[in-house]
Amino acid sequence: MLFTSSAFLFLFLPLFLLSFFLLGRKNIVLCVWSLLFYFYGEGWYIWILLSSILVAYLHGWFVIRRGPTKKAVRIAIGAQLLILGYFKYSAFLAEDILSLTEMDWAWPALPIGVSFFVFQAISYSMDVHRRHHEPTRSIIDLATYVSMFPQLIAGPIVRYGAVAKALKSRSIHLHNFNIGIYLFCIGLGQKVLIANKLAITADGLFGIETALLTTFTAWAAALSYTGQIYFDFAGYSNMAMGLGFILGFRFPRNFNDPYIAKSITEFWKRWHISLTSWFRDYVYIPLGGNRKGNFMTYRNLVLVFLLSGLWHGAAWTFVLWGAYHGFFLVIERLGVQGFLDRLWAPFAWLYMMLAVVFGWVLFRGENLEQSLEIARHMVTWSIGDNSYFILHSGLDVWIAMAIAVVLSTGLVEKKSKNLLSKIGVRHRKVRTGIQLGLAGVIFALCLFEIMASSYNPFIYFRF
Repeated sequence: MLFTSSAFLFLFLPLFLLSFFLLGRKNIVLCVWSLLFYFYGEGWYIWILLSSILVAYLHGWFVIRRGPTKKAVRIAIGAQLLILGYFKYSAFLAEDILSLTEMDWAWPALPIGVSFFVFQAISYSMDVHRRHHEPTRSIIDLATYVSMFPQLIAGPIVRYGAVAKALKSRSIHLHNFNIGIYLFCIGLGQKVLIANKLAITADGLFGIETALLTTFTAWAAALSYTGQIYFDFAGYSNMAMGLGFILGFRFPRNFNDPYIAKSITEFWKRWHISLTSWFRDYVYIPLGGNRKGNFMTYRNLVLVFLLSGLWHGAAWTFVLWGAYHGFFLVIERLGVQGFLDRLWAPFAWLYMMLAVVFGWVLFRGENLEQSLEIARHMVTWSIGDNSYFILHSGLDVWIAMAIAVVLSTGLVEKKSKNLLSKIGVRHRKVRTGIQLGLAGVIFALCLFEIMASSYNPFIYFRF
């Protein structure tokens, strides 16, 4: 069920909020509705989610009684990875790696959000093993944490320690409720008014034969997707954060203006922050991080980003995309970062942006051949028929692109925060009124778009 669907906005969410507040904001209410949310989209595949929850709970139960052991945590993580591996990578392993193309086997469909809830369950077991927090004795609390519908199917990846206190006791103030509405509507606008518009051009141009592309249309495809994936995923994350505020939780910020970075290293400190920190804490550091010399540091970086690419999808394009970013991180550690620090800031930004845009071409391509052909058109001068761009764009797309460029700079967010902060010091009600008024306008515009269009995908649902 999409957050931007009529079913969610006008049926699921109102009924959930009504029952949640009438029944005392209990975890069992949130848990049941979250499981219904998942069942609505995935049907009986809900057993996969329940299995992941059960594995994490049994590991916590073991730690309570016997204490943390390496064997227990390895079994728990192994079971979680088995769930993820079978449903996400079995076909890729058999057909693309082992070349077992003659096997008459019906490979399982990919359950929505499996990469997210399995990683949350793994983080719980790892943190319990490390004694970062005590394991919960309540399976309802754990099930609520893993299955919480605001961030269940597309993140951010939330650590148990970040919500453990709120799971036990939380108070929901009107101020936080208003912030939640504001953030949700901002995210809704990012998704519906920007990402969906850019998707028209991106999907249209990535869908034509590469032989028909020109330099202009290749760049139009790449830049449209660059904006689409950011505002699609950032929009979802903001909606999740907003719903979290409404329910009394504080989810971590997942994006921090990544397109203003001046290196790939900085980009990954700003992009999909919850995933980057997950791989840092549970893969990079256990491998030795940067403590075992330069060679091992570079190896660990490349391995982490290979796994990050594979996490995004079971295809060679994703693996190579991860290796591509790992390469840039290594060369920046080898000395390029120092050069970038001394370089005029616009040139450093241009380096980062070009690297990211070409990376998105690899990420978006249906296969490696398509990605390389689009990249080739981008770096060689080819003229021809640009009517395909006209066919897959319009004034609304141009407006969305212009807004996307402005918002990507972070200046609008910074200036608006400063202005609202100054207003809020003396006139808190005025600030709240401005925020809710803006939220109302955005919601009305989004509602019009949702009713007028049936094209409403979420990119990260496929991961």
